[in-house]
Amino acid sequence: MTRKYIQNCTGKDCDGNNGDQEKVLISRKLARVIFYVLVVGFFAVLGYVLLFSAYLSIEKVEIAGVVELSETELQQKIKESFEGKFAGIIPRNNYLFISQNSVEKLLKNDFKKIRKLEVKKNFPSDVFISIDERKALMVWCCQEKCFLLDENGIAYSEADFNSLELQQNNLLRVVENGGQSINVGEKIIESSYEQYVLATKESLKKFGYDTLEEYSTPSRMAEEVRVKTAQGPEFLFSTQFSLESALRNLTVVLEKEIPKDKRNEIAYMDLRNESKLFYKFKDIESLLPEDENTEDKKNME
Repeated sequence: MTRKYIQNCTGKDCDGNNGDQEKVLISRKLARVIFYVLVVGFFAVLGYVLLFSAYLSIEKVEIAGVVELSETELQQKIKESFEGKFAGIIPRNNYLFISQNSVEKLLKNDFKKIRKLEVKKNFPSDVFISIDERKALMVWCCQEKCFLLDENGIAYSEADFNSLELQQNNLLRVVENGGQSINVGEKIIESSYEQYVLATKESLKKFGYDTLEEYSTPSRMAEEVRVKTAQGPEFLFSTQFSLESALRNLTVVLEKEIPKDKRNEIAYMDLRNESKLFYKFKDIESLLPEDENTEDKKNME
């Protein structure tokens, strides 16, 4: 059987042991308090450095990929966005608050020509922005409003005919005589339609016709385009058939049927058929084709 002994402590020895234990407890509590104070102080200093000090203030913004946009205007827009403070406390030009989403929202709202951008940050104070610009191919007008179309046929901005983009690029304009209103960001036509329409200018120039800058179409769904020329004749094309086949028909008719001195007396040439071409001279009462079987139309098979 195991015996247990209980120490009966009285006098000075017991008082000494209790005092040592109290000192240990006080030391532990003090150490804990100091630890918490240090932790709080560390995070306070860290928060100040991250949020309020100039250490993480953006000092340099580099922009690449700018072609037709104004880099000065882009830099100015970014600079303005960095001014001021969040809630009147935290500076807006803090490295931590610069993100892909914030820059996209900032620039795309005012610069519709930006297709996409990429943001890279170099710690602690530099930002690099790479921009991919839309390429304006033509102007599309409908219901008295005109829009810039990019290479994918998307209307990305209303057309400002006083802007350098339109004045310098001399963009072709297509007027839609019928159709619904256009919204920014909407896909209006296919890129193949754009390429077809743009190719008609150089193609007709080879035949001695200078196209005017404004084309027309009954509707974006009609798959056709009407091209007026400085010499007088109007050409009607259908994008359902290749431009090459239309030009072959035009070549044959001009070489075999219409003398050179009579070519500018033509009112229109209808190339909307894959194997036939219809034309009418200006002295005919009706200038635009309405009935494909009228006697005053010539055709080539």
